[in-house]
Amino acid sequence: MEQKPELKALIFDIQSFSTHDGPGIRTNVFFKGCPLRCLWCANPEGQSSVPELFYTKMKCVGCMRCAKVCPHDAVTALVDPADIERFGYVRHDRRKCNQCKTHDCVRACLQDALSVTGEWMTVEDVMKKIRRDSSVYRNKGGITVSGGDPLVYHEFVAELLKTCHSEGINTALESELSVPSKNLQTIVPYVDLYLADLKIVNAQKHIEATGFSNKLIMENLRLLGQTCPEKVCLRVPIIPGFTDADENIDAIGAFCAENHFPRVNILPYHKLGSTKHERLGSEYPIPEVQTPDDERMHYIAKIIELHGIDCVVN
Repeated sequence: MEQKPELKALIFDIQSFSTHDGPGIRTNVFFKGCPLRCLWCANPEGQSSVPELFYTKMKCVGCMRCAKVCPHDAVTALVDPADIERFGYVRHDRRKCNQCKTHDCVRACLQDALSVTGEWMTVEDVMKKIRRDSSVYRNKGGITVSGGDPLVYHEFVAELLKTCHSEGINTALESELSVPSKNLQTIVPYVDLYLADLKIVNAQKHIEATGFSNKLIMENLRLLGQTCPEKVCLRVPIIPGFTDADENIDAIGAFCAENHFPRVNILPYHKLGSTKHERLGSEYPIPEVQTPDDERMHYIAKIIELHGIDCVVN
């Protein structure tokens, strides 16, 4: 019998001792690859399903060692002071960089200005890191798979969470749910908590803000509402001009009530993704958007609470 190839997934970070994404102290595993392209994405390095080059311009001294070893002629020296101030001493042709298999430039850089985000790992590779942390979990923590979107690798995630369950480790899934329901159903037996986003109810506005329809998201949320609503913590990012309209918030509250979701967390917009866009060589799409104030956040919470939903401002 032909042996099945070992499952692998592209991981861009594993964070120990996190206290934000699920109960207790947790290990967060971030999967690289996501169907959506949210304008406000806090982890843009999690969108693409290939390893990508990170360039930290503040560390670069313009020695050009990276250019000398690059086999793809992907590095261009900048000479204009305005360009150097904005971009650093070099620019990278990201199309060529994303096709590179060796990233010789990273090893050549003596200033640690270059790194690669994304590493192909097996389930056992990830479990070794989880087990390293599990001694501090006891009964008050666990693992959270996040991204990107871990359901892009649903078979891998199912095996990972199954292994965690067999070792008594609590599991949480943070997902956009923008995948076929069969992907979600693969991992359902092994999930203790769902941290699911609902950003925009109107289909066309969702496409405008994220690049994709919310059809699969709504279908999967309804599925969870029918089977295990008590395991779902719905999260709504409050992005001024995109998700914060009263009409949208009211529709989210009504959807939660209809599907018996007991609680919603609303999260104020932040610009943590902007520096990551810079390191990826891309432009942050919405630099003009500002964080909503406390008064606005509590007003939004009250709209949701009118539907009988417990709403927490994070």
